[in-house]
Amino acid sequence: MINRITLLLVFFISFIVSGCDYLDGKIDVEYKITGSANSVDVTYTNRDGGTSQESNVGVPWTKSFNIDCEEFLYISAQNQGSSGSVTARINVDGKKYKESTSTGAYVIASASGIYCDAY
Repeated sequence: MINRITLLLVFFISFIVSGCDYLDGKIDVEYKITGSANSVDVTYTNRDGGTSQESNVGVPWTKSFNIDCEEFLYISAQNQGSSGSVTARINVDGKKYKESTSTGAYVIASASGIYCDAY
């Protein structure tokens, strides 16, 4: 019986400190654009749940914020050059959640999801 209680206690503590703070429903989101492209157009879901766009930004590019756990996350980047690669990545609580890469002229890489649906 004590072993079960200890196991449950360890699980509960690791659950609280391991990432998504389910007690307040918030997660730390980091959008990252990397690759060999010189500049990209970026579209992403912002901290208010709306859509933001930034044109001709340099690579690498990063945007970080705190958001409700069950919000839709989306990032896309379109290469603005005739060659190069683009990687769009979503990190949640410091860990990779989604990522995609495209290579070529004017290609688009995108990543999306609802993080807490994964659990």
